[in-house]
Amino acid sequence: MSNRSKLFFILLAFILKAPGQEVVGNAEIFLPGIVSLETTWDEYLSFSPDGNLLTFTRSGSDLPHFDRRIYFSYKVDEKWSEPILAPFSGDFFDRGSSFSPDGNRIYFGSNRPGDRGFDYDSDIWYSSKAEDGWSEAKRMPDLINSDEFNEGHPYVAKSGSLYFVRYKRGVETDIYVSKWENEDYQQPYKLNDNINTDGPDSHCYIDPDERFLIFTPTDREGGMGAGDVYISYFEDGDWQAPVCLGKELSTELYEYSAKPGPGGRLYFTRAKFGSDGIPADIYSVEVRLD
Repeated sequence: MSNRSKLFFILLAFILKAPGQEVVGNAEIFLPGIVSLETTWDEYLSFSPDGNLLTFTRSGSDLPHFDRRIYFSYKVDEKWSEPILAPFSGDFFDRGSSFSPDGNRIYFGSNRPGDRGFDYDSDIWYSSKAEDGWSEAKRMPDLINSDEFNEGHPYVAKSGSLYFVRYKRGVETDIYVSKWENEDYQQPYKLNDNINTDGPDSHCYIDPDERFLIFTPTDREGGMGAGDVYISYFEDGDWQAPVCLGKELSTELYEYSAKPGPGGRLYFTRAKFGSDGIPADIYSVEVRLD
């Protein structure tokens, strides 16, 4: 083969190379006895950017939907501490927390100051890092928090743009983005039809550089069970068709709230919903994302 032919095939391979992902090995339960307990629902794990603080949601197994609180665990001498209640949580239905890219804010969904219950009005709130810990929670603007829908599962990119979910019982669940422009949030809009379908599309995570989106649709073609973890890459100015992350991660159970974390691993929640439901636990699996 001539040098010119070799150069042609090298260039062709480079042009055709698409972003990819690989799940390596089997998923393992994360911190059993500390974060993942046998009798509680433990969900929505997030790590601070420096990797020294994690947050997650915990609820009692007897009231899995109505008594959710956010907990902290700190990394001390390479070990994770016993979880403590987050200073801004405890009196309301709180869940799905995430850190800003600089680690100075924690965003989460909450029904405060409303009553507990499944048909609560959930809005997006945040707490800011302060000298003495974390501030009292503040509600995001009305532009983000609508009257018609519940809002939750917030993630902020380095650009300042906010990705989140709008949902309502018995109504379509979709992923939205509000762009941060001119020092303010812009009108939220749905991501394209590759992401949002007629079914529930939820539990979104946005890569800080907005290169890819990880989320959980329900009963989508190519999935393994009820709810599975999919990834979509941003190319050519829009979100591409998502790919299921496979049987090493996705099963006949419900997998959701997946995001990358320390050690090149993907952290996610696994649960079985319904009358025969089992407590939710947090798992991790090695993953390579391009």
